[in-house]
Amino acid sequence: MALVDIVIPAFNRPQLLEEAIASIRAQSFCNWRLFIVDDATPTALPETLKHNDARITLLRLQKNHGPAYARNYGAERGSAPLIAFLDSDDLWHPEKLSKALQAFERDPTLQWWHSNELWLRDGKPAKQKAIHQKQGGQFFERALERCLISPSAVVLRRSFFSAEKGFAPAFRLCEDYELWLRLLLLSPVGYSEEPLTIKRAGNWPQLSSAREIDRYRVLAMHRVWRLKRYIMPEAWRNALLSECKRKCELLLSGARKHRNERGLRRYQAWLTLFNTLRTRPMR
Repeated sequence: MALVDIVIPAFNRPQLLEEAIASIRAQSFCNWRLFIVDDATPTALPETLKHNDARITLLRLQKNHGPAYARNYGAERGSAPLIAFLDSDDLWHPEKLSKALQAFERDPTLQWWHSNELWLRDGKPAKQKAIHQKQGGQFFERALERCLISPSAVVLRRSFFSAEKGFAPAFRLCEDYELWLRLLLLSPVGYSEEPLTIKRAGNWPQLSSAREIDRYRVLAMHRVWRLKRYIMPEAWRNALLSECKRKCELLLSGARKHRNERGLRRYQAWLTLFNTLRTRPMR
């Protein structure tokens, strides 16, 4: 049995996907299985992607569901004690899995782990701002502002991932941000400062560049609030509601600027909700 199951959700971008697969096959640690989930690409991904490698399985969905569903679907097909994810436009350093396994071997209580990243834009290194600095630990409050863990960087114990039922399939955007918040409430994340994950950006569409991304972060935080508020320390509850309010105010400002009447009504209703939650005592 493989020690690590790897899942790549794929939609179009076959050349980038081929390069992502090559970075997995170049790993110094070889005891893995890869599940490529074709999320109903208009032209089905070719069987040649498997390279006659028995460790690689190509799965195809008949309807496009988005990356959250595709990742869960691939993860459920495996049985390894550890699960890793790689986006089709990202790459791994050859020592990525080896370093992850070492971290889990050193600490049997470790539930999940991620690595630092090298950012490339059009093939050239891109500088990360301080606000994007990765870290380990249980940094729930800092993680509220933006997503600080990449799916391509994370490795998790299957039992930990499955207990939370994985990604929320209803979220086509910020599905990773939503899951990481839930997991940070439960356990600190391990971290390697080495840039073992290569994040690439170029002239292809990326979900993270969607307009009004804070809208989806607010929806994600509201879901976390509904599911987990009773296990949150008071400071974390207050921090989450404060961040929801701040993002709603930013969204309202943008809606006014662009004369988006529908957005004005929506974000004002959200702001009213979060103001009410902040003042209403917990039951």
